[in-house]
Amino acid sequence: MKHKQVSALMSINVPGLDDFVVMDSIGKEINAYIESILPEIDIEDLSGWRLTFDINSFCTDLIAIYKKFWWYPSDREYVISIAIPIPDNTQARYGMLSGTNGRVGCFRPVDSNHFYALDPEYDKYFSLEQYILASAIKAIDYGLAKGFTCGAKKVKFQDL
Repeated sequence: MKHKQVSALMSINVPGLDDFVVMDSIGKEINAYIESILPEIDIEDLSGWRLTFDINSFCTDLIAIYKKFWWYPSDREYVISIAIPIPDNTQARYGMLSGTNGRVGCFRPVDSNHFYALDPEYDKYFSLEQYILASAIKAIDYGLAKGFTCGAKKVKFQDL
């Protein structure tokens, strides 16, 4: 039953991104990764509620992992929000074309202490798909190592 309790959802917040990558394919790979690490995740505090990693593409400067999760009682679901910055072609050779304002979307800098922030490390990847997949996995791992909270509820990698 644990495998149906944790999953990822891919959201697109950068105009035209779906013309460059197949987000459903990336989402399937991320969900397969989550399935592989499920035994390591302590979700006992969730009392049977689902946990969803909402992985969003954004025009921002850093990978942002929200430290607390949102809850939706009507759906019995907790949601952890992750923002993946999408590079333009000046930041990475595989990046999207810049818009008229020089950005690939409406820029929102990560400057809040409500997030764990990670460097996107654009130069480590060869394609936008590879970058998004690796960044999402890196964000999930980092967030689970640090832990997420919502009131008395906590989700993290189990202490072994």
